[in-house]
Amino acid sequence: MAAKQAPPTHSADRPEAGQTWRGWIAVGLGWLLPGLGHVYLGRLRQGLLFGAIIWSAFGLGLANDGRLALRDERQPLLTGLQIVANLGVGPADMIARRSVYGELAYRLPDEQARGADEQRAEIFRGRARSGVSIYGTAYLWTAGLMNLLLLFDVWDIGRGRNP
Repeated sequence: MAAKQAPPTHSADRPEAGQTWRGWIAVGLGWLLPGLGHVYLGRLRQGLLFGAIIWSAFGLGLANDGRLALRDERQPLLTGLQIVANLGVGPADMIARRSVYGELAYRLPDEQARGADEQRAEIFRGRARSGVSIYGTAYLWTAGLMNLLLLFDVWDIGRGRNP
């Protein structure tokens, strides 16, 4: 009768603590500046290529009157998901909102809006009336969602699951 062997103390399913931190750092860097997570992990060409693709899509979106999503109380789930897509590009979304709306705005004002809220609503509606706005919005959301997907890749590489 053979004796049972103890399970190994280290496996690919349980990465070392250093790999966990490496993954978190890479994800944080990749969110702060798209492409930087891959560069941090030693994948320079991938990082530069992914960063160029995301920045190009984001820039095209802004240039084509893409709508930076605002939360609408009448459609909270849909507009909330749109905001998540915009936030996928990291702090660049906040900079773009300041540039477009003149403030860090994430909420569509109500019908009786006054002052800055009314101005924000008019800017949003004006961008929506543009003939290319739908394309610009698609570019913005694509940039954010693509970066979110790349953050999963960075996490796997950082944890040693994608050599």
